[in-house]
Amino acid sequence: MNETVMELDQAAFQRVWERVMPQDRPDCPFTLAPPDDDLSPAPQPLIRSPLLPQPLQEMPQSVPCLGEASMGELPRLEELAGEWAEARHTYRALAGRMGSRGIFSTLAAEKDRQLRRLLAAYFLISGREYVPSVPGAPTLPKTRALALREGFRGEQKRAVVLMDAAQLTADPCLAQMYRALAEENREHADRLRAALERGQAPALRS
Repeated sequence: MNETVMELDQAAFQRVWERVMPQDRPDCPFTLAPPDDDLSPAPQPLIRSPLLPQPLQEMPQSVPCLGEASMGELPRLEELAGEWAEARHTYRALAGRMGSRGIFSTLAAEKDRQLRRLLAAYFLISGREYVPSVPGAPTLPKTRALALREGFRGEQKRAVVLMDAAQLTADPCLAQMYRALAEENREHADRLRAALERGQAPALRS
């Protein structure tokens, strides 16, 4: 019997074979030859891109909080400092006349503390110390009741001035300070009114 060599279409044979024999078996004499060419691309090694230096962020040209950007606030701070120095001077004079342990002595100390806050803000903005002019001798009310009344009205006016300043400034630190001082002045006004209501003024005593 002569052997007949049949040339088979390899692709057609592979398709048929995969349908009847999806996997190669050890007891089968036929196996599918591995493909000559692996068409899948070889994995490429990952190449890390070089790190580029990040540009440094520029520092702001001016400090927005109690800095150079608030130089326009200096005239207002000077005006406030002068008014606070005058109020402190008046309270000290009233305390000397009506007793160093009363409400006027306490308010003189409070005005001194508030004045130092204003002057500290001035220095932080400008780098210069500001010294308010020394007020002259104040004209004091004739009675304690009148002194309490004038103090009450003055504290309310200063609170309004500070709230207006807080609305006008673009400096967040100044605005916060102005609002805090305004609240303190309103509290001072309440204390002066309470002192009058308690009948501590000689003119109100029966």
